Amino acid sequence: MPIALQQKKKIIGIGHPQGAIKEFEELCRDFDVHVVERGPRGKVIPEIERICAEHGPFEAAYILFANGGWAPMDEELCAAMWKDGNNVGCFAQCGTGYDNCVIPDYTKHNCYFTNTPDAVTQSTADFTVFLFLAALRGSTYCEMVANKGLWHQGLELTTDPDGLTLGVLGMGRIGKDFARKVRAFGVKIIYNTRTRLPEEEEKTLGLTYVSKAELVKTSDVISCLTPFTAETYHLLDHDEFKEMKDGVFIINSSRGPVINEEALIDALKSNKVKRAALDVFEKEPSIPEYFLNNPKVTVMPHVAAYTDGTIYRGERDAFANCRAFLETGKPVTPVNGPF
Repeated sequence: MPIALQQKKKIIGIGHPQGAIKEFEELCRDFDVHVVERGPRGKVIPEIERICAEHGPFEAAYILFANGGWAPMDEELCAAMWKDGNNVGCFAQCGTGYDNCVIPDYTKHNCYFTNTPDAVTQSTADFTVFLFLAALRGSTYCEMVANKGLWHQGLELTTDPDGLTLGVLGMGRIGKDFARKVRAFGVKIIYNTRTRLPEEEEKTLGLTYVSKAELVKTSDVISCLTPFTAETYHLLDHDEFKEMKDGVFIINSSRGPVINEEALIDALKSNKVKRAALDVFEKEPSIPEYFLNNPKVTVMPHVAAYTDGTIYRGERDAFANCRAFLETGKPVTPVNGPF
């Protein structure tokens, strides 16, 4: 039975949902939800302050996808949520990664920060398969030639995946799903990750654990699927590229700073790297000039998770985190705490 209006706990949200409409309506039925319209950071912060002052106190908050315009998620953005009687104890974000979020700013207010780790798994793994094939088959160059009306003129034979060694850096949810799907192409998969998987899971997924050094030296294709942390910054740098096979293929659908772009550009120019397929970049939304209109590089504007299914799952799970916190005192997928 819905809670009486005067007893409803309050949620402040940034952005209206695009996919989880039913779940949002249910949230509004059971709680008093106030929405801040999307916009640049300079407009979002004053609106958060106004709504918190006029309609608080709030106990939970969410922020939906396409939040790059007001990142980072930090004390400056959310300060009003902990002032003048407001006491937000759960800040729910859509998406898996939270490298643009200052988690200690939430922790010091005893506020849970949550992500939605399952929302982007399937779509990002699917897109990584696409990047894998795009790099091997030279799809960008083929498209350039076709668009010029040249048909096969100037084309070279490309590379079959069957029998290649695929090295995957990072084996979390996305890495595992990618491995399941890419096995169909007959590749041998080796991997390196912070915490090795159990032996039984390795057998099920057809994986072989190796050191990072061995992966770099022996892979025909290297795919980055690791979170961005201080430890993974420039995981592939000049030294790593020097150790790679000549003609290696590089894929990145994780985070841009995992690869030193200057090192990658040098490796492409020297043909150490035959082709690269990239969905992420070090200084997004900027893409290095060298990558643009380059037949050796497939570039995408960080769209691996840009699907209707991802949007639905992320919104649904963010709303579920708010609901769980307000009903039980603990969200479903916190990245800090407990409090």
